[in-house]
This record gives sequence, structure tokens and C-alpha cells, in this order.
Amino acid sequence: MIKKIFLAGAGAVMCISGAQAQSITLSSAAAAPGLSTDVVAKYQAEIAAANNIATIQVQVGQVLTKTIVQVAKGETDISATPFILNFLMSKGLGPYSGMGKDKGKALASNMRLLYPYHLGAFCLISFQTTGIDSYSKLKGKTIHNGPPRGGALVTARNIIRLSTSGFKEGKDYKGKQIAWGQADSIFLDRSVDAAVRPCGNPANFIPILAAAGKINIVSVPKKLYQGKSWQKYLNAPGMGPVIWKTKDMDLYGPNVKVISEDDLFRTGSNTGGTIVHKKMTNKVAKALTKSFISNIEKLFQKASFMKYAYAGSVDDKVHRVCKAGVKYHQGAIEAWEEAGFKIPKCAK
Repeated sequence: MIKKIFLAGAGAVMCISGAQAQSITLSSAAAAPGLSTDVVAKYQAEIAAANNIATIQVQVGQVLTKTIVQVAKGETDISATPFILNFLMSKGLGPYSGMGKDKGKALASNMRLLYPYHLGAFCLISFQTTGIDSYSKLKGKTIHNGPPRGGALVTARNIIRLSTSGFKEGKDYKGKQIAWGQADSIFLDRSVDAAVRPCGNPANFIPILAAAGKINIVSVPKKLYQGKSWQKYLNAPGMGPVIWKTKDMDLYGPNVKVISEDDLFRTGSNTGGTIVHKKMTNKVAKALTKSFISNIEKLFQKASFMKYAYAGSVDDKVHRVCKAGVKYHQGAIEAWEEAGFKIPKCAK
């Protein structure tokens, strides 16, 4: 689904004069180190500097629920965002219920998208010795399903429910929540029987787990995935479909087995992207986006999993930008369309 991009050399990248670039300093926020938002933010800063667009100061490990409010208020220039947060803010719901619908809608309308990508596909992971080789075998087990609060926990619970006969935490299985920094350790010491957590392709934590024993990575059952409930969930704001070829996941060696009924691995992902304030000039937004597109292979060299996060694509079938009510910056629209991509009308 990712459109092939042919590089025409550094001369093809839109540049701003060195003197002008030195006068532009932008602030940028990303979430957990090593994942999509962090990788994209650092790549963005690198190519912006290399192409004399701007100096971007990146802060990693930030709470995106807060940083997108800062962008909406003009206090931070750039932030990663899960699209569900933009949707909730526009409705004055969830973490933004305190600001009310009118203020939430007004703030959300200030944000504009430069480029979308998936934040994390969710995988069921277990040691083979547990015998868990399908979602149905989570019955009665202890499952790590995310940190104590946040979108990952909600998503993992939904994925377990939809991929089984409706398993609920506390009734059909025991959920264990812990900060991401301790997620590997509770899996390795067998405090949990399995985990349903975000995973890239490849996922940097899988080799750590596989060093301690043989691992299963389990796909959502095909019949359920294609059913009404799963498809409805994939159409919800902030969610997108993930279908990878199992052969493309054969990256870890003999200690890791990918389990699916056929040659496709199915799951769901939180969708998101990089946003700016609508008042960012078209020239800067276009330059940032054009350099992102033109140098996309450098991003894939740094983090090959970004190919499977659909970076470098604006296909709304996988990103669901319109469903979340997110709009692209006009400068970004110009950059994508000049590169041969089509931005959906509902996202303009």
C-alpha cells in the first residue's frame, strides 16, 4: 500500500536559504523512545537541518494528551498525535471533558497534519510453553495489556474482546497493567502468561523475549477480523487495519513463531501522525513535508518497521484521517500532491 518514492537527489528537496534556516527554531514533542513518534521526530529534525529548513528541538517521552493542546494553543510547534486524541478534543470528551465541547472544538480546529503513520499494531505474544497459540486460550490467564492508564490499555482490552467470544478483564482473564519500562521484565519472569501490546515489524523487544524461550506471535482470527464487530472497530476514529504477510515477519530466527490460519497476519493499530498549528506558514509546512517524502528511504534505513507503519503513504484506507476529523496543512497538501499523492477531499 506504500507508494514507491524515487529519489532524484538532494537537489530535488525544497530548501530555504541557510541564513533563513538558522533563524527558524521549532520545538517538537514525541512519546516513548524507540517507537514511531520518537523515530519520526528525530528523523524530521535531522532532515530539516540537513536541508536548511529549520533547527528542530525534540523532546521525547512526552504525554501527547498534553502536547497537542500546546500545539493547538501555539505553545509548541510540532507534536506527534494519536488521531483519537484529536477526535476526543473536538468533542470535548475523555481527557478533554474539562474544557467543554466549544473550547475543545475551537482548539482542535487549530491543528493541521503534515504526515500520517501508524503508532502501533497490537500483537498477542506468549511463550510457547504456556500453550497460548490463539486468543481463545487467554481464558483464565493473566495478561499484560498495557500501562495503568491510556489508549494502549483501552485498545488491548478491545482487541481481546473482539478476538474472542467477548472476553472481559476481571471476568474471563486477569489483566495486569504496568509501565512500559517494566513490560519486558514481567513477561520474562513469567508474572504474566501472555501480553497484548503494540508491536512493530520488527519489534525491538521480541529478540529480548525470544532469548529466554520460544515465542508465539498470534494473529487475530480471520473469521472474526472480517466480521461486523471487528470491521466496525477498525472504522472507529483513531483505528486502522493492519494486514502483513507472515513471510515479512520472519525476521527473528527459529525461536519465534508467527501463528495465522493463512499467510496473512491481521490486527488493528492506533493511527496518528505529526501535527502543527494551522498558522505555521505554508512555506515551512511544505518544506518539512517535502523533505519527509523525498528522504523517506532514510527513515526506513533507520527504522525498517516504519514501512509497516505505512509512513510515506496518505492512503486513508489505512490511516483513517477523515474518520477522526483531522485536516492536512495546506503546505503539506501541496507537497504531497506535487509528489503524486492524492489527499482525500474530506481531509483538506
